Amino acid sequence: MSKELLTKSKIADALGTNPMRVTRFIERNKINAVKKEGKRDLFKLTDFNALKKELSEPETKKEAQSHAFSKDDYILTLKKQLEDQQKQFDEVLKSKDETIDSLKETIETSKHAYEDMKDQLAVKDDQISSLTKLTTNAQTLNLLDKPKPNKSNDTETKPEQSSSDNEVANQPNSETEKPHKNWWQRHFGK
Repeated sequence: MSKELLTKSKIADALGTNPMRVTRFIERNKINAVKKEGKRDLFKLTDFNALKKELSEPETKKEAQSHAFSKDDYILTLKKQLEDQQKQFDEVLKSKDETIDSLKETIETSKHAYEDMKDQLAVKDDQISSLTKLTTNAQTLNLLDKPKPNKSNDTETKPEQSSSDNEVANQPNSETEKPHKNWWQRHFGK
């Protein structure tokens, strides 16, 4: 009786199919193992007469062969998948490298723009400091141009002048005597 008990792979060899098909047939028909030897289940070959009948039919035989992959076919399929994945990886890597290069160029352009702005700021700072000096000098000159008022001396030394004389003295006598203009008015109008 032990000669009639076979493993899934031995049954597949006896019927000329693959072990996966035998496993599916066992699950579909709920066939229980007759005996267990370690981890292996042993079945009677006679329980698989229905599978033998299915395999003997021409359509089923073709279908079974189409489902059965040889190791070489499986290896070729895996190689092709690996090649496709390698191509995709190379494309992704290439696009990442291009992105990195464009970012490096952007950084360099930004550095140059930063240096230009820095130089422009230095020039502006120099202009501001020179304008500040000029303004300070102009204000100093403006203060020097203004006559110092001596009201106490004028009234004490010339008490005999009348108010009409003061009005005449306040008005310019000739073209050379123009009313006093400050520095800002002389340079910018009014």
